[in-house]
Amino acid sequence: MKKICTLLFCLLILTLVKAQDTLPNFSVLELAKDKVQISWINPFTNCSELVVQRSYDSTRFFVSIFSAQSPALPQNGFIDKEVAPGVKAFYRIFYVLEGGNYFFTKSVSSINKKTVQKTVITTTDNLTNNLPNDNNGKPLTPSKMGKEEVKKKFITVYKQTTDTILRTIEVSLYKKFKDSISYKTKDTLFSFSSDEFIWKPFIPKPVWKPSTYIFTTEKGWVKIALPSFKQAHYSIKFFEENQKPIFEIKHLKEDTLTLDKANFFHSGWFYFELYENEKLKEKNKFFIGRDF
Repeated sequence: MKKICTLLFCLLILTLVKAQDTLPNFSVLELAKDKVQISWINPFTNCSELVVQRSYDSTRFFVSIFSAQSPALPQNGFIDKEVAPGVKAFYRIFYVLEGGNYFFTKSVSSINKKTVQKTVITTTDNLTNNLPNDNNGKPLTPSKMGKEEVKKKFITVYKQTTDTILRTIEVSLYKKFKDSISYKTKDTLFSFSSDEFIWKPFIPKPVWKPSTYIFTTEKGWVKIALPSFKQAHYSIKFFEENQKPIFEIKHLKEDTLTLDKANFFHSGWFYFELYENEKLKEKNKFFIGRDF
Protein backbone atom coordinates (compact mmCIF):
# COMPACT_ATOMS: atom_id res chain seq x y z
CA MET A 1 0.00 0.00 0.00
CA LYS A 2 2.86 2.37 0.87
CA LYS A 3 4.50 1.64 -2.47
CA ILE A 4 1.27 2.47 -4.30
CA CYS A 5 0.90 5.76 -2.41
CA THR A 6 4.50 6.66 -3.14
CA LEU A 7 4.01 5.87 -6.82
CA LEU A 8 0.85 7.97 -6.99
CA PHE A 9 2.63 10.86 -5.28
CA CYS A 10 5.52 10.73 -7.77
CA LEU A 11 3.06 10.65 -10.66
CA LEU A 12 1.30 13.70 -9.22
CA ILE A 13 4.59 15.62 -8.93
CA LEU A 14 5.54 14.71 -12.49
CA THR A 15 2.15 15.84 -13.73
CA LEU A 16 2.49 19.22 -12.00
CA VAL A 17 6.00 19.71 -13.37
CA LYS A 18 4.95 18.85 -16.91
CA ALA A 19 2.05 21.31 -16.64
CA GLN A 20 4.53 24.13 -16.52
CA ASP A 21 6.80 24.62 -19.53
CA THR A 22 10.52 25.12 -19.08
CA LEU A 23 12.37 28.34 -19.93
CA PRO A 24 12.00 30.35 -22.09
CA ASN A 25 8.34 29.63 -21.14
CA PHE A 26 7.13 30.50 -17.64
CA SER A 27 3.83 30.93 -15.80
CA VAL A 28 2.17 33.99 -14.28
CA LEU A 29 -0.62 33.51 -11.72
CA GLU A 30 -2.63 36.39 -10.27
CA LEU A 31 -3.07 35.58 -6.56
CA ALA A 32 -4.83 38.85 -5.66
CA LYS A 33 -5.36 42.32 -7.12
CA ASP A 34 -1.90 43.40 -5.96
CA LYS A 35 -0.06 40.04 -5.84
CA VAL A 36 1.22 38.09 -8.84
CA GLN A 37 3.22 34.86 -8.75
CA ILE A 38 5.87 34.30 -11.41
CA SER A 39 7.31 30.77 -11.57
CA TRP A 40 9.56 28.87 -13.93
CA ILE A 41 11.44 25.61 -14.51
CA ASN A 42 15.06 26.11 -15.49
CA PRO A 43 16.67 23.30 -17.52
CA PHE A 44 19.99 25.16 -17.78
CA THR A 45 22.50 24.02 -15.16
CA ASN A 46 24.97 26.63 -16.49
CA CYS A 47 22.66 29.59 -15.85
CA SER A 48 24.70 32.36 -14.19
CA GLU A 49 22.07 35.12 -13.92
CA LEU A 50 18.27 35.24 -13.92
CA VAL A 51 16.19 38.41 -13.55
CA VAL A 52 12.42 38.96 -13.54
CA GLN A 53 11.26 42.21 -15.17
CA ARG A 54 7.89 43.98 -15.09
CA SER A 55 6.28 46.58 -17.36
CA TYR A 56 2.88 48.13 -17.90
CA ASP A 57 3.52 48.00 -21.63
CA SER A 58 3.82 44.64 -23.40
CA THR A 59 6.96 45.57 -25.35
CA ARG A 60 8.68 48.56 -23.62
CA PHE A 61 9.69 50.10 -20.30
CA PHE A 62 10.60 46.88 -18.49
CA VAL A 63 12.06 47.32 -14.98
CA SER A 64 13.99 44.62 -13.08
CA ILE A 65 12.12 43.65 -9.89
CA PHE A 66 13.79 40.38 -8.83
CA SER A 67 17.23 38.79 -9.22
CA ALA A 68 17.58 35.11 -8.35
CA GLN A 69 20.33 34.37 -5.81
CA SER A 70 20.64 30.84 -7.19
CA PRO A 71 19.81 31.23 -10.90
CA ALA A 72 20.65 27.59 -11.74
CA LEU A 73 17.93 26.14 -9.48
CA PRO A 74 15.77 23.76 -11.55
CA GLN A 75 12.52 25.23 -10.19
CA ASN A 76 11.97 28.65 -8.66
CA GLY A 77 9.48 31.48 -8.34
CA PHE A 78 8.80 34.99 -7.10
CA ILE A 79 5.73 36.87 -5.83
CA ASP A 80 5.36 40.46 -7.01
CA LYS A 81 3.64 42.39 -4.18
CA GLU A 82 3.91 45.85 -5.73
CA VAL A 83 1.51 45.59 -8.64
CA ALA A 84 -0.67 48.64 -9.18
CA PRO A 85 -4.27 47.49 -8.50
CA GLY A 86 -6.44 47.38 -11.59
CA VAL A 87 -3.52 47.85 -13.99
CA LYS A 88 -2.54 45.19 -16.50
CA ALA A 89 1.10 44.23 -15.91
CA PHE A 90 3.44 42.26 -18.17
CA TYR A 91 6.42 40.13 -17.14
CA ARG A 92 9.46 38.68 -18.85
CA ILE A 93 12.59 36.84 -17.70
CA PHE A 94 16.14 37.76 -18.64
CA TYR A 95 18.69 34.97 -18.13
CA VAL A 96 22.39 34.56 -18.90
CA LEU A 97 24.28 31.32 -19.53
CA GLU A 98 27.95 30.68 -18.89
CA GLY A 99 29.95 31.93 -21.85
CA GLY A 100 27.99 35.18 -22.16
CA ASN A 101 24.90 34.06 -24.10
CA TYR A 102 21.80 35.88 -22.83
CA PHE A 103 18.08 35.61 -23.61
CA PHE A 104 14.80 37.49 -23.08
CA THR A 105 11.57 35.53 -22.84
CA LYS A 106 8.33 36.74 -24.39
CA SER A 107 6.24 39.03 -22.19
CA VAL A 108 3.35 37.40 -20.34
CA SER A 109 0.35 39.25 -18.90
CA SER A 110 -0.65 38.88 -15.26
CA ILE A 111 -4.36 38.94 -16.17
CA ASN A 112 -6.08 36.02 -17.86
CA LYS A 113 -7.69 37.14 -21.08
CA LYS A 114 -10.82 35.13 -20.28
CA THR A 115 -11.48 37.26 -17.20
CA VAL A 116 -10.96 40.60 -18.96
CA GLN A 117 -14.39 41.04 -20.47
CA LYS A 118 -16.56 44.11 -20.62
CA THR A 119 -20.01 43.88 -19.04
CA VAL A 120 -22.68 43.83 -21.76
CA ILE A 121 -26.19 44.96 -20.79
CA THR A 122 -28.72 43.37 -23.12
CA THR A 123 -32.09 44.13 -21.52
CA THR A 124 -33.60 46.75 -19.26
CA ASP A 125 -34.45 44.02 -16.73
CA ASN A 126 -30.87 43.37 -15.70
CA LEU A 127 -29.74 46.97 -16.10
CA THR A 128 -29.55 47.71 -12.38
CA ASN A 129 -27.70 44.46 -11.67
CA ASN A 130 -24.67 45.50 -13.74
CA LEU A 131 -24.27 49.20 -12.90
CA PRO A 132 -22.32 50.69 -9.98
CA ASN A 133 -24.09 52.14 -6.96
CA ASP A 134 -24.30 55.77 -5.89
CA ASN A 135 -23.42 57.14 -2.43
CA ASN A 136 -26.75 55.92 -1.04
CA GLY A 137 -26.22 52.36 -2.24
CA LYS A 138 -28.75 52.62 -5.08
CA PRO A 139 -27.82 51.57 -8.63
CA LEU A 140 -26.85 54.39 -10.98
CA THR A 141 -29.03 54.64 -14.06
CA PRO A 142 -27.51 55.71 -17.40
CA SER A 143 -28.96 59.21 -16.99
CA LYS A 144 -27.32 59.56 -13.57
CA MET A 145 -23.98 58.21 -14.74
CA GLY A 146 -23.45 60.78 -17.49
CA LYS A 147 -19.74 60.85 -18.31
CA GLU A 148 -18.74 58.94 -15.17
CA GLU A 149 -16.51 55.98 -15.97
CA VAL A 150 -16.96 52.65 -14.21
CA LYS A 151 -13.38 51.53 -14.91
CA LYS A 152 -10.64 53.44 -13.13
CA LYS A 153 -7.98 55.22 -15.17
CA PHE A 154 -4.36 55.61 -14.20
CA ILE A 155 -1.54 58.06 -14.87
CA THR A 156 1.96 56.65 -15.42
CA VAL A 157 4.85 58.74 -14.07
CA TYR A 158 8.37 58.00 -15.29
CA LYS A 159 11.64 59.12 -13.69
CA GLN A 160 14.03 61.18 -15.83
CA THR A 161 13.28 59.18 -19.01
CA THR A 162 10.63 56.74 -20.19
CA ASP A 163 12.90 53.82 -19.26
CA THR A 164 12.03 53.79 -15.55
CA ILE A 165 8.49 53.88 -14.10
CA LEU A 166 8.36 55.88 -10.87
CA ARG A 167 4.74 55.08 -10.00
CA THR A 168 1.26 54.54 -11.41
CA ILE A 169 -1.36 56.90 -9.97
CA GLU A 170 -5.14 56.87 -10.21
CA VAL A 171 -6.43 59.87 -12.16
CA SER A 172 -8.40 61.16 -9.18
CA LEU A 173 -5.23 61.23 -7.06
CA TYR A 174 -2.91 62.67 -9.69
CA LYS A 175 -3.77 66.33 -9.00
CA LYS A 176 -2.74 65.93 -5.36
CA PHE A 177 0.54 64.35 -6.45
CA LYS A 178 1.15 67.11 -9.01
CA ASP A 179 0.42 69.85 -6.44
CA SER A 180 2.83 68.31 -3.93
CA ILE A 181 5.57 68.36 -6.60
CA SER A 182 4.79 71.98 -7.55
CA TYR A 183 4.50 73.48 -4.06
CA LYS A 184 6.91 71.38 -1.99
CA THR A 185 9.79 70.87 -4.44
CA LYS A 186 11.51 72.50 -7.39
CA ASP A 187 11.01 69.37 -9.47
CA THR A 188 9.06 69.42 -12.73
CA LEU A 189 6.59 67.14 -14.54
CA PHE A 190 6.62 66.97 -18.32
CA SER A 191 3.68 65.52 -20.26
CA PHE A 192 4.33 63.51 -23.43
CA SER A 193 0.84 61.98 -23.71
CA SER A 194 -2.56 62.33 -22.08
CA ASP A 195 -1.78 59.78 -19.36
CA GLU A 196 2.04 59.68 -19.25
CA PHE A 197 4.37 62.13 -17.50
CA ILE A 198 8.12 62.37 -16.88
CA TRP A 199 9.26 63.50 -13.43
CA LYS A 200 12.58 65.36 -13.41
CA PRO A 201 14.12 66.24 -10.04
CA PHE A 202 15.68 69.66 -9.62
CA ILE A 203 19.48 69.51 -9.66
CA PRO A 204 21.03 72.78 -8.42
CA LYS A 205 24.10 74.05 -10.17
CA PRO A 206 27.20 73.60 -8.03
CA VAL A 207 28.48 76.84 -6.51
CA TRP A 208 32.24 77.13 -6.43
CA LYS A 209 33.80 78.05 -3.09
CA PRO A 210 37.47 79.01 -3.01
CA SER A 211 39.78 76.92 -0.86
CA THR A 212 41.04 78.23 2.47
CA TYR A 213 44.28 76.30 2.01
CA ILE A 214 45.29 77.06 -1.60
CA PHE A 215 44.12 80.29 -3.23
CA THR A 216 45.30 83.24 -5.35
CA THR A 217 46.28 86.62 -3.94
CA GLU A 218 45.38 90.04 -5.33
CA LYS A 219 48.60 89.99 -7.37
CA GLY A 220 47.69 86.63 -8.91
CA TRP A 221 50.21 84.55 -6.94
CA VAL A 222 49.19 81.16 -5.57
CA LYS A 223 49.35 81.05 -1.78
CA ILE A 224 49.43 77.87 0.30
CA ALA A 225 48.43 78.09 4.00
CA LEU A 226 48.37 74.80 5.90
CA PRO A 227 46.93 74.11 9.38
CA SER A 228 48.68 71.98 12.01
CA PHE A 229 51.74 71.86 9.79
CA LYS A 230 54.02 70.16 12.31
CA GLN A 231 51.53 67.39 13.15
CA ALA A 232 50.93 66.15 9.59
CA HIS A 233 52.62 65.43 6.28
CA TYR A 234 51.26 67.44 3.31
CA SER A 235 51.64 67.03 -0.44
CA ILE A 236 49.95 68.76 -3.40
CA LYS A 237 49.29 67.84 -7.03
CA PHE A 238 48.45 70.52 -9.60
CA PHE A 239 46.50 69.90 -12.84
CA GLU A 240 45.37 71.73 -15.95
CA GLU A 241 41.62 72.21 -16.46
CA ASN A 242 41.61 69.07 -18.65
CA GLN A 243 43.17 67.13 -15.70
CA LYS A 244 46.62 67.00 -17.32
CA PRO A 245 49.27 66.97 -14.51
CA ILE A 246 51.49 70.08 -14.20
CA PHE A 247 53.73 69.42 -11.22
CA GLU A 248 53.68 68.01 -7.68
CA ILE A 249 55.01 69.13 -4.31
CA LYS A 250 55.69 65.85 -2.51
CA HIS A 251 56.58 67.28 0.90
CA LEU A 252 55.82 70.76 2.17
CA LYS A 253 58.42 71.96 4.66
CA GLU A 254 56.69 75.23 5.60
CA ASP A 255 53.20 76.10 6.81
CA THR A 256 52.88 78.96 4.28
CA LEU A 257 54.25 79.08 0.76
CA THR A 258 53.72 81.45 -2.18
CA LEU A 259 54.10 80.22 -5.77
CA ASP A 260 54.79 82.55 -8.67
CA LYS A 261 52.03 82.40 -11.28
CA ALA A 262 54.76 81.86 -13.88
CA ASN A 263 54.80 78.24 -12.69
CA PHE A 264 51.40 77.77 -14.34
CA PHE A 265 52.39 79.14 -17.80
CA HIS A 266 49.05 80.76 -18.67
CA SER A 267 45.90 82.31 -17.22
CA GLY A 268 42.75 80.29 -16.50
CA TRP A 269 41.46 77.63 -14.11
CA PHE A 270 43.80 75.16 -12.41
CA TYR A 271 42.91 72.18 -10.25
CA PHE A 272 44.70 70.73 -7.26
CA GLU A 273 44.58 67.80 -4.85
CA LEU A 274 45.77 68.39 -1.29
CA TYR A 275 46.83 65.29 0.67
CA GLU A 276 47.27 65.05 4.44
CA ASN A 277 49.21 61.98 5.59
CA GLU A 278 48.65 60.49 2.10
CA LYS A 279 44.85 60.89 2.39
CA LEU A 280 42.94 63.30 0.14
CA LYS A 281 42.02 66.33 2.25
CA GLU A 282 40.64 68.63 -0.46
CA LYS A 283 40.05 68.70 -4.19
CA ASN A 284 39.39 72.18 -5.57
CA LYS A 285 40.48 74.78 -8.12
CA PHE A 286 41.72 78.37 -8.39
CA PHE A 287 41.82 80.99 -11.13
CA ILE A 288 44.83 82.95 -12.40
CA GLY A 289 43.95 86.08 -14.35
CA ARG A 290 45.78 87.74 -17.21
CA ASP A 291 48.42 90.43 -16.81
CA PHE A 292 47.45 93.72 -18.48
